[in-house]
Amino acid sequence: MRRAYIEAHVPLRESFAAARKWADGEALTLIAPSTRAVEAQPWLESAGVAIGTSSNRHSRFSAGPHGAVIGWCLNLEELLEIESRSSATGIVAVQAHASHAPWITAHDIEHVAGEPIPPVPEATKAIKAMVEGISLLPVLSQGLTDSRERSIAVQALTFMRARGHDLDPKQLTVEAIRHGWPGWSPLELADIARDLNRGKRLRFQNRLDVRALERWASA
Repeated sequence: MRRAYIEAHVPLRESFAAARKWADGEALTLIAPSTRAVEAQPWLESAGVAIGTSSNRHSRFSAGPHGAVIGWCLNLEELLEIESRSSATGIVAVQAHASHAPWITAHDIEHVAGEPIPPVPEATKAIKAMVEGISLLPVLSQGLTDSRERSIAVQALTFMRARGHDLDPKQLTVEAIRHGWPGWSPLELADIARDLNRGKRLRFQNRLDVRALERWASA
């Protein structure tokens, strides 16, 4: 999938023109977070592109994401969901800002216009090994959708933190995206890390082999 971003300081009309140019003639779909976000820019309705929304199934803008998608003022969760559950061949994020940095960093995404968004610093070898290790487990192939999957993530992060490794939520998001975690599950992993960093004690079952955990922690 082709990916690009247009930074948030670029005016919306200019952003739209840049996104259309980036699509290079491919059929475009614009996905906005809400009906209101489209109606705030009335000219969009006569721009000649299919329009849909990410959050309101009853919106009069009902196009689904396909072809080259303009992610119109979408947050990171919405972008990840489009990537995971659509037939889009490309996506260009309009109004991208620092919160999109994990997505931009994970895929080394093309910068189209505006100020470049600084990448997230690379995680340590140990953190990379841990995310790779739990990503290979069949139970995590669908992300953190049930208690077993969440328990594995909590156990791994708790162990790494106890061994003195920093749990940087953005770095963890980057690594989870790189390993193909679906939908917003990379953000759920980051949320677990935030809870642990705040000193919250999260319950888990011991599903991971301690030898594997030690191997990741010493990478």
